[in-house]
Amino acid sequence: METLTEDIATKAVHDFFTETPFTFLGSGMSCALDPRFGMPALRVALEEGMRGQALTAQGASEWAAVVASLGRDSDLESAMNAVKDDGLLAAVTDITSAFIAATDRECAFAIANGEAQWPAARLFEKLVETLPSGRSALHVLTPNYDLLLEYSCDVAGIPYANGFIGGVSRVLDWNAVEMSLGRYAQVSRGRTLKTAWQPRKRLCLYKVHGSLDYFFHRGQFVENAAWMWSPPKSAQRVMITPGSSKFETLQRYRRELIETADGAIDKANRFLFLGYGFNDTHLEVYTTRKLVTQGCLGLIVTRDSNPRIEAITRQAKNLWLVCKQSDPSSNGTRVFNAQYSDWVEIPGRRLWDVSELTNTLLGG
Repeated sequence: METLTEDIATKAVHDFFTETPFTFLGSGMSCALDPRFGMPALRVALEEGMRGQALTAQGASEWAAVVASLGRDSDLESAMNAVKDDGLLAAVTDITSAFIAATDRECAFAIANGEAQWPAARLFEKLVETLPSGRSALHVLTPNYDLLLEYSCDVAGIPYANGFIGGVSRVLDWNAVEMSLGRYAQVSRGRTLKTAWQPRKRLCLYKVHGSLDYFFHRGQFVENAAWMWSPPKSAQRVMITPGSSKFETLQRYRRELIETADGAIDKANRFLFLGYGFNDTHLEVYTTRKLVTQGCLGLIVTRDSNPRIEAITRQAKNLWLVCKQSDPSSNGTRVFNAQYSDWVEIPGRRLWDVSELTNTLLGG
């Protein structure tokens, strides 16, 4: 097999962006701004928050199983598979949402005041700016609950759509949203000018595990930013927490959370994964088919690799992996693609850092 070199790797990454990718945004991109968005911090918050909770006998037994699993060095996602009891699940959702909301609130003010910048902000700005003629939307899917992408879009002036439309409490209507994000303009039709409706360049966001501002209220699925940090008791949060119970909850809200994203994925033939750990098998069903079976082009950019990422990278010959060097003392980069004999090490370059990758390979 051919040997992978730095020149081959950097050219492949640069050329990947010559077409617009469907983008998967993982928790690693939230942690790049604040590590409290990660699973280790959430684990501590859950362990502290569950103390003194009034649980049923079943709920208490299931939480004891979670604690025991964590004590055996299980990851939080796997340990939470023990959670089935409705009361325990509600407590987990409340603790998770309160913890994430507090961090999100701090970041919202910092981004708005120019005191912090989300590392992927400039990349998304460039991807929307460079959308080709005939393609008006950058499609982004995320399991993240936070609103870092939304805050960054507001600061950069990037129009975005998440399917909701209305006033303070907004309802889901993708068709109405699409019409609202367009304008009538003079276009050439042969030798004549005609007025036609044209969509604006925008980002379409699919938050498939829910969001801090998603609620089920009065029998309706709504988005309400006024409630996201401190919701009324009458509003039930729509957040899919870690563990196997999320599959049941996802089915309950499948139309609202996933259905439109399914169609966008089916149409895509190029995929970008930012800080995405491949922890959600219900989402990987689509990506595996696209990347492995159909041979679609893909790029994973993440600080830390893991066995799940490397397994799919070995199976998909057109999938590139850019991550941090395995030596903890190094901030350099390593790149892998299954068509080449081994990794290429790129010391001294932090291409796994999305902001540096954007600046050095995509012209800032």
